[in-house]
Amino acid sequence: MNIKPFNTGDVRKRSLNVLIYGHAGSGKTHALGDFKDIFGKGLVISGEAGLETIMPKNIDAVEFYSVIKPVDKNKYPNGYSFKEILEWIQTPQFREMGYNWIAVDSLTELSRRAFAEARESVKDNRQVYTQYDAILDPIVNDLRDLPIHTILVALAVVREADGQTVYWPMLNQKSKEQQYCGTADLVGCITVAPVTAKNSQGKEITQLQRFTIFDKVQGWQGKRRDPKNRIASIENDGNVAEKVKRILMTDEEYEKYKTQGATQ
Repeated sequence: MNIKPFNTGDVRKRSLNVLIYGHAGSGKTHALGDFKDIFGKGLVISGEAGLETIMPKNIDAVEFYSVIKPVDKNKYPNGYSFKEILEWIQTPQFREMGYNWIAVDSLTELSRRAFAEARESVKDNRQVYTQYDAILDPIVNDLRDLPIHTILVALAVVREADGQTVYWPMLNQKSKEQQYCGTADLVGCITVAPVTAKNSQGKEITQLQRFTIFDKVQGWQGKRRDPKNRIASIENDGNVAEKVKRILMTDEEYEKYKTQGATQ
């Protein structure tokens, strides 16, 4: 057996598992367009409406209408179960298609459907969450193990903890919210806030600006595996893909990036 090790200093060999979450309208799906711009060909696995925001990007997409149970092809002729899609993703045919990243839009909808199917499949309600785990965890684990970037998109849910407001990705089990944040390499919480600035005439105007939180800030549960500290706790845009690129840069590439600026 010929085993070829890689050097841990060569981070370019890595693919990252990314979780993006935020409230409706914050720009989560829009952020997927940035992955197309930066990493090239990608696939969106969609379980809900809302892809209109990335239509101009011409990203490949496939729709799922169930998790493991068969889909009614008469009702949804172009729909699949998530299980079918995942099996296809693991084939040589898929690898030959040259995708560099996969996104699930959304993990919230995938969780909802998994819980519904779990509830339908057991007679004892006490077994629902056990069955829910058995359906959802293997899927998320298989996605996480893919050799390309994986992006999970989720809505945010507001919870109260010790008298404080906390925002988690919306799933059908609180422990799953913490679990999937914990296993992701990068958790970006996209928020929108009004920002006041002066225009060219010196008049103050207020505009909405996107921010992405990558740390535990103001109740958001952001996270970054960023050993060289290239990402701020709060970034002043919603371009998560650019942050992934920044993490994966070599030292030489990053020095050039700092000299020339992110837009060049």
